[in-house]
Amino acid sequence: MSFISETDSLSLWAVILVVVAVSIILEQRYKWASFISSCLICIALGFLLSNLKIVPYEADTYTAVSSILLPCAIPLLLFKANLKVIIKSSGKLFLIFHFAAVGSLIGVMLCWLLMHNIQNADVMLAAGAAGWVGGTVNIIAVGNVFNIDQEILSSLLVYANFACGILMIAIRIFCNSQFAKSQLAHPHIDALESIEMTEELKKQGKTATAAFWGGKEVSLKDIALALAVTFSIVGISTFIANGVTALNPPMVIAQLFGSSYMIITLITVAAATLFPKFFDSIHGAMELGNIALLAWFVTVGFSGNIVQMLQNGLLFIAMFCIVSFCNMVFAFIGSKVLKGDCESVGVASMANIGGPPGAAAVAASNGWTQLVTPAILVGLWGYVIGSYFGIIVGNIVGL
Repeated sequence: MSFISETDSLSLWAVILVVVAVSIILEQRYKWASFISSCLICIALGFLLSNLKIVPYEADTYTAVSSILLPCAIPLLLFKANLKVIIKSSGKLFLIFHFAAVGSLIGVMLCWLLMHNIQNADVMLAAGAAGWVGGTVNIIAVGNVFNIDQEILSSLLVYANFACGILMIAIRIFCNSQFAKSQLAHPHIDALESIEMTEELKKQGKTATAAFWGGKEVSLKDIALALAVTFSIVGISTFIANGVTALNPPMVIAQLFGSSYMIITLITVAAATLFPKFFDSIHGAMELGNIALLAWFVTVGFSGNIVQMLQNGLLFIAMFCIVSFCNMVFAFIGSKVLKGDCESVGVASMANIGGPPGAAAVAASNGWTQLVTPAILVGLWGYVIGSYFGIIVGNIVGL
């Protein structure tokens, strides 16, 4: 029995939004919080509150978050996913990203050869493959496609966010190593001393994350348009997905077009590419999408099953180490072939595994300010293609 009843929806919504706000404030104020990210803070605080019996493990409110806020987070985060801009503006980084994605896929297949007899390995690799090319959003989408058990999916999301913290450390060590500097150019590291933003942030007592999410002009019209377009896309996508499912199509068609998450991605990216001026004119969409996603992460923490997490934790971390190593090796090869720089290796790897927020955080926290926008763009592209990687792997491993 928890202090707040599972039927007390208003109180549960209050707790969820307070945790989101606290997580964002901590991330923007303290370096340690910026390093581990607001996502992991939300999960950790949610987990703590439920295990202290302050909130229940299950409630209809959590279902509302996962069935309404979570689908709406995806189009909001993809409003700027104009494929023409992504390809044109990100230059070599866009190509290096694909080298890294191939590395992720090879790492996943290597894990399958080594671990296919272990329980839940197939589920972890299918969801992991999506997340190791796109990010957390893709883990959620593939979990929906293959109907992955919610407890396992929640555990995977905790591990994925924890793993991003490990990767950030590895990237920093690699990019500052003598080996990387001797093999690749490092213009952003060399120019770091001339960047005044980092010093200014230090004076203000803020993190680089605070600069990324800093004050932007957002009007009432922006919020209204963002919500109207988002709910319309989600509604249309759900209608299409339900219609496709009702026709009992072949499995591949059902996986690609019978999931509302996949249709949401297709429609949003197509619209953002065909009508870029309209979507660029809407400010605040990414902020709203991030809040919606963080709210869902809080409920993931609420429903966290510590026994399930401990059972699968070591297996997932072992998979992550293998896949991330292959990912970075191929990113390094791509940068070497394309005459890129070592900073792009780190950003491309994190864009694969941590999505746009993770990639932007790596660029911003290391002071590579010129890479922040390209990092977001290639990270958005990862959102677009990551789920398809997960579906391919899911079929290969027999889900």
